[in-house]
Amino acid sequence: MLDTHCHVLPAIDDGPPTLGSAIALAGQLRQAGVERVLCTPHYSRRYPTDHDTAAARLEELRAALGDARIELRLHLAAEVSPGVVVAAADDELWARAIASRFLLVEVQPETTESFLAAAAQRVFDVGLVPVLAHPERGRSLRRHLEELRGLREAGAVIQVVAPSLVGDAGRGVAAAAWELLEAGLADLLASDAHGSWRSPAMLAEAAAAVAERLGDEVRHALTRTNPGWLLDGVHPRAAAAGG
Repeated sequence: MLDTHCHVLPAIDDGPPTLGSAIALAGQLRQAGVERVLCTPHYSRRYPTDHDTAAARLEELRAALGDARIELRLHLAAEVSPGVVVAAADDELWARAIASRFLLVEVQPETTESFLAAAAQRVFDVGLVPVLAHPERGRSLRRHLEELRGLREAGAVIQVVAPSLVGDAGRGVAAAAWELLEAGLADLLASDAHGSWRSPAMLAEAAAAVAERLGDEVRHALTRTNPGWLLDGVHPRAAAAGG
């Protein structure tokens, strides 16, 4: 599997507080079947993560994983809150882009569909493609999931996260996540792992549930094919269509 949303970098946001705990999380991700991880530290008003600091933490963790013989390829981006998306300078958004093409936009519980649309439009305006992280968590969006269809048709990528699917965030969030999958509106399944206690296992559990409910082809697309295209800077749906 390829994980396109993970807070594995140490001592930088609400992820692992130490290098040792980051190594533990990385090891459990590898044991769960993850081969590549997109490190997405928060970039928000609460966590105004400096990108150079994040890059330094990435290199520190890469070296430590090499010493520990944990074969996990790491990439760097950020999870950007919608408020920061709207307010940040263009170069700050570009610095945190995925493969110079995509930007991971955090959908928070209080994010409304109108504000998410404004944030997504800002991403488009700066020349990037928004990847909407866990929209199933938005309280208002759960009542208006069709609003996501319009954003997706405009080019946005939809990312559902494993804790939502396995019920860790509540039944309403789980129902919304499954509704997105069953409607064919989800492009990616990621861990959103913050620690080693259970998050890595949730991704494997969620992937197995997707295979059982929707088929192994869907599981493969959400956890390997589409994430691989994304990390290579190719829009997953364009790749699937041969464009």
